[in-house]
Amino acid sequence: MSKFCHSCGIPLDGQIAKEAVEDFCNYCVNEKNELKPRSEIQMGVAEWLKTINPSNTDGDFIKRADYYLKSMPAWAEE
Repeated sequence: MSKFCHSCGIPLDGQIAKEAVEDFCNYCVNEKNELKPRSEIQMGVAEWLKTINPSNTDGDFIKRADYYLKSMPAWAEE
């Protein structure tokens, strides 16, 4: 089974992202290898959602990112 980031869900296969610290990708941790704030991760996920659905001009990507993050182990309790 493939590993994925427990914060954003990106595969940790080295093609797009690599594992920076256990269970987290290089995009979700800072230079001290600490998990970035949820709000920062949410903005990144919202930008990613825009790229996969660019024709959706009325979508609230921040809200969608919030729902998405609730399914991630790092943010499930928040």
